[in-house]
Amino acid sequence: MHSRTIDIGEKFGYWQVLKNQGTEILCQCTACGTERGVFKYNLLNGKTKSCGCIKKGNLIEVGITFGELTVIDNTEIQQPGRFVKVLVRCSCGTEKYVYKHSLIAGNTNSCGCRRKKAIKITSENSREYHSWNYIKQVCYNKNHPFYKKHGGCGIEVHPAWKDDFNQFLLDMGTAPKNTIIARIDATGNYAPGNCFWSNRKKCWQELERAEINEFIKSYHTSIGQGKKAKISESTIQLILQEHMNGEANINSIARKFQISPNDVINIIFGFSM
Repeated sequence: MHSRTIDIGEKFGYWQVLKNQGTEILCQCTACGTERGVFKYNLLNGKTKSCGCIKKGNLIEVGITFGELTVIDNTEIQQPGRFVKVLVRCSCGTEKYVYKHSLIAGNTNSCGCRRKKAIKITSENSREYHSWNYIKQVCYNKNHPFYKKHGGCGIEVHPAWKDDFNQFLLDMGTAPKNTIIARIDATGNYAPGNCFWSNRKKCWQELERAEINEFIKSYHTSIGQGKKAKISESTIQLILQEHMNGEANINSIARKFQISPNDVINIIFGFSM
């Protein structure tokens, strides 16, 4: 994809190509007129859509393209949680409403037609799958130890994600190494635009010490027949430290500390969410 020719006059979001020589392409922002060199890679991957002049609250120009999507109606449809949607048409002909901020950020580039085939869960996307499965558990499984702080507080998983791992992965992208899923607004839902991959060490360091101690002391594992057993505080601390230092293999941690992979997932993701 990145070796294809970029034509003079071609548009990428609000950028319009003026010169196409080299890896840094001279573009003009059609929203304000600013001219600037933009890396070809960033244009083709949708990582940049304007010079930065487009701020929240400004209407998107009708006819602007974002990847495979073209804005056909810039009327902003209010959504829960301060987000808005606009109407776009995909190159495949599908028309749908998509999140405005997701378009501008380059996170939504098609209607999903390029990712229709079911994604096979492999070692390459197991981290993303664990995250996707976990946020559903804490939001909808009343028996989950962390339901009280999530689903019990009214927090939900966005309908487009709830039953579709493909869409979750399409919106979130691949999780960079040593990251965990986090929310911008901790009181908001797990939804496009409110979730991002956060550096897990930084995320944990920002937690209050009292919150860490409360989590460690309150965690219990199920041993069947409605019974629960406590995992020692020292074991939980070692598991968290192991993961924070870079160990991402859930099964490896489970074997090392002789607990189930589900408990490892609950400890790691529950602590960070």
